[in-house]
Amino acid sequence: MTIKFYPHIYLSPHYDDASLSCGGAIHQQTEMGQGVLVATIFAAPPTSGEPLSTYAENMHQAWGNPADVIAVRQAEDRDSLAVLGADYLRLNFNDCIYRGHPERGQWFYNNDSELFGAIHPDDESLIPRLVAALLELIPYEAETTVYAPLSVGHHVDHQLVHAAAWELRRQGWPIAFYEDYPYADPGSRFAAAGWSQYALAPTLAAQQAARLQPHLRFLSEENLQAKLNSIRAYRSQLETLFGSEAAMTQQLRHYALRVGQGRLAERVWVPGQTLEG
Repeated sequence: MTIKFYPHIYLSPHYDDASLSCGGAIHQQTEMGQGVLVATIFAAPPTSGEPLSTYAENMHQAWGNPADVIAVRQAEDRDSLAVLGADYLRLNFNDCIYRGHPERGQWFYNNDSELFGAIHPDDESLIPRLVAALLELIPYEAETTVYAPLSVGHHVDHQLVHAAAWELRRQGWPIAFYEDYPYADPGSRFAAAGWSQYALAPTLAAQQAARLQPHLRFLSEENLQAKLNSIRAYRSQLETLFGSEAAMTQQLRHYALRVGQGRLAERVWVPGQTLEG
């Protein structure tokens, strides 16, 4: 990496989350000459030779069933972040679909309900480990803002990164929470599946004590097109997330106009006070 100071650091649970949720802002920031680092948290491949759960195998099948899923996703990620002009860092934690006790044929998350449900008790210890890794690896300075998922949609990996971000804030790091896309979009296929309890409004209501304040970043058409192109790079994920590339383009534009009330925009939520405990 040639840029040693990053005024903007994005914590991305998976290989596509930063581009999906913040691609317009990232492009705008790098076009202004500001360094941006995307730290993908759950970036490690499953241990070679260990069995996968039926759920993970089904996910791989939906992603095209390549011989090396993580290598494909890493290549997609490089292409996506190159479009946005951002650098990347990858942490050595497994995606939730691989976590559990494979040697005993036991996994923590075996269906969609569990994936978007409560954090498994054995995963709670991940939070301090994530914090320790981020404190060690992230090139943080006083002028840096760290962007983390708001955890709209309730995906367990997003919940874990969200919890780790709060601990970083308690240690003095400026944190802004981004709206997890596509889960925050009421027009997404996830909202259509009836996941209203995990939509944006209930998520904000559950964090009422934090006094989260909205901050809009208005985007140019060029910013939006860069975001769309960066998302297109995640070819293995498009059908699962959107159904088609055309649907992705339509939904992203519509949501950006919705957020900006007629102008293209993305939104983050900034805590209004320091939480105790």
